[in-house]
Amino acid sequence: MNILAISATFPSSTDPSRGVFVKERLKALALLDDVQVRVLAPTPWFPPLKRFSKWYRWSQFPYEEQIEGLPVYRPRYFLPPKVGGYVHPQLMHAAIVSAVDRIYREFRFDVLDAHYVYPAGALAVRLADRFNVPVVMTGRGEDMMRFPELPLVGNQIRRALKRAQGAIGVSQEIATRMLEHGASPDRTHVIANGVDTEKFYPKPQQDCRHALGLPLDGRIIVSVGDLLELKGFHLLVEAMPEVLRHEPKAMLIIVGGPGRFGRDHSSEIRAAIDRHQLHAHVRMVGARPHGELIDWYNAADLYAMMSSREGSPNVLLEALACGTPAIGTPVGGIPDELQDSARGELIPERTSKAAAATIVRALARSWDRQQIRGALMQRTWEATAQRVHQVLRDAVEQHAANPQLLNTSQAQ
Repeated sequence: MNILAISATFPSSTDPSRGVFVKERLKALALLDDVQVRVLAPTPWFPPLKRFSKWYRWSQFPYEEQIEGLPVYRPRYFLPPKVGGYVHPQLMHAAIVSAVDRIYREFRFDVLDAHYVYPAGALAVRLADRFNVPVVMTGRGEDMMRFPELPLVGNQIRRALKRAQGAIGVSQEIATRMLEHGASPDRTHVIANGVDTEKFYPKPQQDCRHALGLPLDGRIIVSVGDLLELKGFHLLVEAMPEVLRHEPKAMLIIVGGPGRFGRDHSSEIRAAIDRHQLHAHVRMVGARPHGELIDWYNAADLYAMMSSREGSPNVLLEALACGTPAIGTPVGGIPDELQDSARGELIPERTSKAAAATIVRALARSWDRQQIRGALMQRTWEATAQRVHQVLRDAVEQHAANPQLLNTSQAQ
């Protein structure tokens, strides 16, 4: 089976951390027998002007390259600021269709595997008409939790879902939203992200703390992600005064750099640290290499997430694979992972007060880190790929039996 994956969010040699979860799933798919994968990653055109740092990085993405064995094509398209997002798939399609024609001549793909219903899924149904292939699309976060309510965008999402021959939600919450907006119940599946259990595994806590220059005594809470409001780091900082009443040596470690895909919230987090005079108890260590995160997870007594929305959070899975217990807000895929109380606890509401109470309670518990690790051993990317492969296979077979099904209505 030849798979053309479509994802505007995908790593490059110049931005290797972008969309790692998409890359990992596709890499695992490509290792299956009789599967070939290529990646279409449409990229907005922008001139190489360094003073526009937010958009300059787009100009540096190679047009074609190999990322861990996956051929990646990045045709450019024009995306006007603000208004372009409302007609994103149309702008992509007009600019990249000739590039997809060329890919098809060299690689006759059997199915389109779109990551994010908008814009990739809406683009995919347009391309499917041209190449007479089925579409499977994966909902991953705000594409289903926020975008369906946007003017113009919502109708495009609903049309795309109605025409998809396979729909995957990375959490139960997202799959439910896909059903609400038109996905077929008998072709909608919940398949969470996997985790690399060979890269993330338990290590001696004291060794990790020593290597990272952290205190060898005292309780440590770790949270990882871009410094955006929706990640809730400021709420964890606000919770620390109450935590310190119970655990005087406790420390919060925030691992992550300035927000890349939204308004940076770094100054607000630092202001909260200043306001509560927490400089000895909160460290912002910046963005760290992905391969180093294993030490931060293992150095922690507890992993914490205060997100306002999530898909299937890889950082949570990575922490659990290291055997670190976790707490998190009941959004996205977090409840799916923490419904087993042996792994962690849900924070009942997204407030600093609720976070403090849950942290104190979790730090007082005795956790079986090997049991937590064991539960994640069945959640490898290989296992995830097997399930995704079946959805793709079903879509191809269904399309072969009824090839006019996808073309019952034309993309708008």
